[in-house]
Amino acid sequence: MFAKTYFFILVSVFMVSLITLSAGSTDSDGNTNCVNCTGCTNCSNCINCTNCHGCESCSDSTNCHNSINCANCTDCKDCKNCNDCTASGNCEGSRNCTTCTYCSNCADCTSSRNCSDCANCTACKDCQGCSNCTTCTNSSNCKNRTGCTNCQC
Repeated sequence: MFAKTYFFILVSVFMVSLITLSAGSTDSDGNTNCVNCTGCTNCSNCINCTNCHGCESCSDSTNCHNSINCANCTDCKDCKNCNDCTASGNCEGSRNCTTCTYCSNCADCTSSRNCSDCANCTACKDCQGCSNCTTCTNSSNCKNRTGCTNCQC
């Protein structure tokens, strides 16, 4: 009788584990395929995540830090390869973001600050140490910049 009960419990635990793995983890550690998650960490292919850290391939996320391939992130820091970041703010180290702070190697960084080697930047402040300022053409309000063309200081 004890052996049958033990076997039943063992099979039940195995089935629950199998279902959980097939459905995708919902923990805050290393989650995969999370939907409508809050406070997730290291998520993959997440949708509608909030307060995610270290997420990859997140869509419609908010407050993503150290994220990769995220879309529509707000208040991002150290985001890499962010897509559709036009509504994002405070993106540090990000590309293709608008109204970003401390962006590097940005393209079309409208209204960005402290952009290094950016093209088509508007209202840049304290842009220093640009070795190749030829990419800064048609920029305005660049302060403390040397060697730039068409900058309105």
